[in-house]
Amino acid sequence: MPHRRISRNTPIPPIVLFLALILGPLLTGPFSGSSSSLEARSELSEPTAEEYEEEQHVQLDQKLRELRSLILGYSFKCYGSASKLVGPDILRKGCTIPSRFSGDGDSTLWNGLLCFTGANPWACEAVKKSQSDDGRIWRSPRRMLTENDGNDYPQASFSRDMARGVLLYILETEDRDLAQRWSDYMSGIGALCPDHTDWSCDIRSTSYRRINHVLATAGLDGISFAYTVFPCLWPTYPVTAAFHETVMESRVEKNESFHLHLAAIDLMMDPHLKKPLYDDMSRQEMAAVLFRRKPYNLFYQYLAQGPTIQLKKRILEFAPRTRPPFLSQWVWEREIPPRDLDKFARSAGAPSEVEQEKAFKEFVRLESMGWDFVFLIDMVLDKRP
Repeated sequence: MPHRRISRNTPIPPIVLFLALILGPLLTGPFSGSSSSLEARSELSEPTAEEYEEEQHVQLDQKLRELRSLILGYSFKCYGSASKLVGPDILRKGCTIPSRFSGDGDSTLWNGLLCFTGANPWACEAVKKSQSDDGRIWRSPRRMLTENDGNDYPQASFSRDMARGVLLYILETEDRDLAQRWSDYMSGIGALCPDHTDWSCDIRSTSYRRINHVLATAGLDGISFAYTVFPCLWPTYPVTAAFHETVMESRVEKNESFHLHLAAIDLMMDPHLKKPLYDDMSRQEMAAVLFRRKPYNLFYQYLAQGPTIQLKKRILEFAPRTRPPFLSQWVWEREIPPRDLDKFARSAGAPSEVEQEKAFKEFVRLESMGWDFVFLIDMVLDKRP
């Protein structure tokens, strides 16, 4: 039969129209070359800003875990307590009783900070082991066992700095037994310890208030003795001794070195109190002042901004990857030594922010004790702003 040519005017059979209606959408669907469809697929596969930020956090957290493990490899403990090691490893033998050892003089503060992160139960245990049977708390477990290396040791057996480590411990562990026995001891002697070397153990009005707020948070009665609330009643009390225990706003604006670090710790503790001393806005403003004054101090950056991506990157950038020659400083409580500023300051005037950061990194490289970075890593690890 000869082939029959269909003209333009020939009607399309109904079956062809039916097939076109059914198959048409399939042929122009996701397998077609339509540019609009490709664009839709591209939009679906692009991560959102939130997803991208989360992926950055995940990657940085993994790097921080690796860094933490590295730092733990060289950081030093004395009787299970975070300690300095001011010199080569051969000096580790000085930690052995009955030798005197200076590296654990601030251990209760460091242990309290490390305990407060929730990542170091050994540090919490070290604070607990620093308390003797009478309720008194000492600078470290070793100093409790040796009674501060003898009563003739030039450093007081405790201090208001160390008390903050205990307060951090109480807030983290809710150890009511330790807290009650410590409270009873302080109320009994009217001080933190009986040796008032350099007035280190007297309890000033702001310390009194802070201790009682933490005890109240733990559900306990506070300490009570009138001459501590009104130290001016002490005829021998030095007028200048209360300089660094003024209102918080003045402390964050004017204090330096470890006095400024103590103010930072007080800010960190405050929202964990049953009755905080400051509102959220005030705390945020004061933390911002800390960071503005010391922009190289990563602990202050944490208080001001939280566990941001930028902070995690700076921790990775600042932390020493090899053992510093001297494991001698909790760097967040120190000013930059002139030795290191002189290496990077280009003029006799005030060093720039960039010069300060370079000098601080050099200070860290030479003297970080390691536990300072472990603490900060634990505060930001797996956390989000």
